[in-house]
Amino acid sequence: MEDLMFVTDRCVLRSFEEKDLDAVVEYRNNDEWMTYQGFKNLTKDEYRKALLSPLDIENGIQLAIADKMTDALIGDVYLSKEEKTISIGYCVHPNYARHGYIIEVLKSLLIKLRSVYPDCEINAMTDKENVASINLLLKLNFVYDQWIEESASEVYVYSDVRAFE
Repeated sequence: MEDLMFVTDRCVLRSFEEKDLDAVVEYRNNDEWMTYQGFKNLTKDEYRKALLSPLDIENGIQLAIADKMTDALIGDVYLSKEEKTISIGYCVHPNYARHGYIIEVLKSLLIKLRSVYPDCEINAMTDKENVASINLLLKLNFVYDQWIEESASEVYVYSDVRAFE
């Protein structure tokens, strides 16, 4: 999993650490902010068990997005690989929203995923009312693929990594 961790101009994508847990509890348990997220409202110990475990993309992993200068937690990225499909998800702490951190990290992550897993399709799911997430996916060259009734989610598929090279 080390090959999926990297540094951007302002951020570091890395494993979660104990010091990140208070910030995770703060934003992941904010019901108003987390309207469209599923991984929320857990205790600190439950987050610790989920986030400080060994990384295995086949079982799904959460990686921390930290500020490069201060190492403060900005948000997180979820990755899961099943056969030839990689699913991604993302969340940002409300204190860091609308500052371009997520798009910065996701651009680099998409290039890295294409490099490490060249034969895999990359997709993301979002609620049809999550306009901010849909707009972000469209900026990143994802295209609408399908509606999944069971999860009431739209699926977007990544279409072209060359846009960021």
